[in-house]
Amino acid sequence: MDNTYLQLQTDKALFPDVLFSKPERKSAAGKLAIIGGSSSGFNSVSETYLAASKTGAGSIKILFPDSLKKTLSKIWPESEFAPSNKSGGFATKALTQWLDLATWADGVIFGGDLGKSSETAVLIEHFFEQNKGLTTLYRDSLSAALESPPQLFDQTYLNIVADLSTLQKMLGIIRFPMAVRSDMSIYQLSDLLHSLSSNYPWAIITQHEQFNFCAYNGAVSATPNKKQSSLLTSGVAGSIWRLQQPEKPFAAMSSGMFSLNE
Repeated sequence: MDNTYLQLQTDKALFPDVLFSKPERKSAAGKLAIIGGSSSGFNSVSETYLAASKTGAGSIKILFPDSLKKTLSKIWPESEFAPSNKSGGFATKALTQWLDLATWADGVIFGGDLGKSSETAVLIEHFFEQNKGLTTLYRDSLSAALESPPQLFDQTYLNIVADLSTLQKMLGIIRFPMAVRSDMSIYQLSDLLHSLSSNYPWAIITQHEQFNFCAYNGAVSATPNKKQSSLLTSGVAGSIWRLQQPEKPFAAMSSGMFSLNE
């Protein structure tokens, strides 16, 4: 097995120049849109917001379905709200606000808790048809996107944040010829991530064996998860660093993984 593409990032940063080039001024630290939540919950959105703020995102806007307006308008006054459906998730009429927010932002993170309505899957499909900017999918937003997998094949600026079980589900849906196993070594997983990211233009962030993995364009980095950051926190860090230094996506995301240990 050829693992020359695997780059282990332990005590020293792989890309110190990128690490030290992180914007310090808030006005230069990028604009992030977070979309998520439903009447069933918004904890994932809250975790995404906290992680993005800690990572150093510049301006952050959050969009919830208006089923949460009564609950959040006072305790989270900076929130924005879009039309919701009968199940409390986003209605298809929310697409205009999704797209407007994506136009404003340098990157969009779907923060989860979107619910399991078929309307949500259709909404994400329409969003991808009209928006080709940097987008991060995680949890149920990724599951919803996989309901219509061809839409993913046309996304050049896509971060996929997935645990191993979700990653295996995705590989089955796209009929990828390799499989994920829970007992894989970090080298076997790196071999798979190398192949996957060589064949698709996506960035992939996952965790295994106390490592944060990042893969893009065939390159793979593995960084010890010394502070036991959640997968969502790791995914947000990689996404923020990528939108801040978009000309070096792999180096930026790998540096984001390293920054979690500082």
